[in-house]
Amino acid sequence: MSQQARDWLISHPNTLFQRDTQRDDLRDENVTKTELIALLVDLIQKGHIILFTAVKSDHHPDNDLGFHSHENGFCADVWPLNTTAPTDYVNANEPKMIQFLADAARSTWLYQIGLAGSADTAQDTSAAGRTKFSDDGADHIHLGANSD
Repeated sequence: MSQQARDWLISHPNTLFQRDTQRDDLRDENVTKTELIALLVDLIQKGHIILFTAVKSDHHPDNDLGFHSHENGFCADVWPLNTTAPTDYVNANEPKMIQFLADAARSTWLYQIGLAGSADTAQDTSAAGRTKFSDDGADHIHLGANSD
C-alpha cells in the first residue's frame, strides 16, 4: 500500500482512534505492515466504522502470537461502531457485528481474528470463521493480517 492509502485510511471519517499513537503507527510503514493497511482499507470500503483500541505502540508485547503479531506490525485491535460517535459501539451478536466479522473473515488480507470480552460469543465465533481465537483482555476484535 502506498503512503497515499495509509493517509486515506487514517483521515477517513469512518476511522476513529482512542490515541494519536494509533494514527501514527498506521501512517508509518516501518511500524505497520502493508497487509494490515490493506485489510483495514478493505473493511472501511465496505462501509464499516472502526474504532482503534490498540495498534503497536500502545499494545503489550505479544510474541506468543508468533510472526503475525502487533509487535511485528501485522495487527490492530478494533471495535466496530454504529456511527462516528466514538462511544456508539456495535453490540456483540448484532447484525452489524456479524457483518463486520464476516467481511473481515472473507478478506484476502486476513490471517486471524481474535475475539475478546463480550465479542467472544458463539454467534461472533461463527461469523469470524476458521481463523478465530479467543483473545485476552477487555472487549476488542483483534485483526491480524497475512504476510503474503
